Amino acid sequence: MDRTTQKHALPNPKTGELQRGGWYSWCFWGIVAIFYLYEFFVRVTPNVILPQLSEELKSDPGTIGSAMSVYLWVYAPTQLVVGWLFDRFGTKYLVSSASIICGVGCLVFALSNSLGMAAGARGLIGIGSAFAFVGAGYVATVWFPPRRLALIAGMTTSVGMIGEVTGQLPMNLLVEDFGWRKVVMWTGFLGGALGVLIFLVIPKRPSWFSASVARHESDNIGLWKSIACVLGNRQIWLIGFVSAVIYLPLSVLAALWGTSSLETLDSLNSNQANLAISMLAIGWLVGCPLVGLLSDRFKRRRPFILIGCLGGMGTMIILLIPGLPYWALIGMLFLSGLATSSQAITFAMAMEVNPRRFGATSVAICNFLVMLMAAGLQVCIGWILNWRSGMHVPGSTIPMHPRSIHPSTQHIAAAAKDPDSFASLQAIDYQWALACIPILFLLATLLTFFIRETRGVNIVDPLPEGENAPMALH
Repeated sequence: MDRTTQKHALPNPKTGELQRGGWYSWCFWGIVAIFYLYEFFVRVTPNVILPQLSEELKSDPGTIGSAMSVYLWVYAPTQLVVGWLFDRFGTKYLVSSASIICGVGCLVFALSNSLGMAAGARGLIGIGSAFAFVGAGYVATVWFPPRRLALIAGMTTSVGMIGEVTGQLPMNLLVEDFGWRKVVMWTGFLGGALGVLIFLVIPKRPSWFSASVARHESDNIGLWKSIACVLGNRQIWLIGFVSAVIYLPLSVLAALWGTSSLETLDSLNSNQANLAISMLAIGWLVGCPLVGLLSDRFKRRRPFILIGCLGGMGTMIILLIPGLPYWALIGMLFLSGLATSSQAITFAMAMEVNPRRFGATSVAICNFLVMLMAAGLQVCIGWILNWRSGMHVPGSTIPMHPRSIHPSTQHIAAAAKDPDSFASLQAIDYQWALACIPILFLLATLLTFFIRETRGVNIVDPLPEGENAPMALH
């Protein structure tokens, strides 16, 4: 390493602050990305334990779906505040506190003895979880050069997918051995410990970053003005809607309705269904960094978004066909995840169509729109299933598959006579409920043509030539 490289790799001798681009940048991003992994794990937990919750809390699909969606109804509006808080105060105290809040929410959820208490606990988890993805993205904007933005966004999402995979089959196996309450309680303690670790690792926001984003504007821009500036941009609405639709296989299937729908549509036991659903996340795990890398390399965003829309629509239509061979089901879910992994770059696009000053706010509002649609659809599907329960079409040619007899789903047999339980639902009911997803994909495909191509740069507030924060050379 020459003297110039060494000089830039060390802390600034005047301020003692670390510089952008050093090896430590990966450590700062990595610890927040681990929190996103943890947040994703607790987000998808209800998908695994939904029948147990329904039985213990004596709730029908519509009611339990509404209660579990409280997570998203809280998560979505919190995003509006989260972005502004990051833009004003940085990550150190916010992310560490958020992880502890998630942990407390898990502990309350594990102790829940009523539907209201469980819903409140999921809301608490939603508040803490709202800081995870935006926090990782904000760390990337501080400690990495702009040219790596889409790559880091893709890598962050891939790390989250590890949490989603872990929250499916491994979670189901742990629940079978120890019970869902004990497992959720363990995750609560883990969240608290992670919060302490984040506080110890993440430094305060460096002064050189604050100066770079405030060069042309006052630091005293308020919350509502920040939100209004971003929401006043028509592009953020288009990007947010398309992003929300591409995310539906994960936010609706993997997070809540996937396991129960596959058990019914394809006559699977719970372990088979959880393993199949985890292929969505594995597709994302492979696709996110690849899409981010290719998008940055070719300086294109919109073609990858179109691939996500078309691929998601095609695979979702096929997945609604009952009785697919298990290998075909696994393949379709993996392809669906691979195609829709392009959703990760929509957050880079959200930042690129708004002033740099509102980077975190732009990501947060895009995520707000994503989760708002997810929350609405989770509830909508639950109530469609309620409506369809006991109303099967006479003479239908759609095969009605028998219930799973796997030990972990024996409670279904006991509830078979309850018209409001999951046991009474048949393949055609899930087809009715989930048919809205490919329809939304078609609409998103059309709207994609109205989104501006950013070519990987900020098109409203470009970085002046030579105006970069200090970087550590490798």
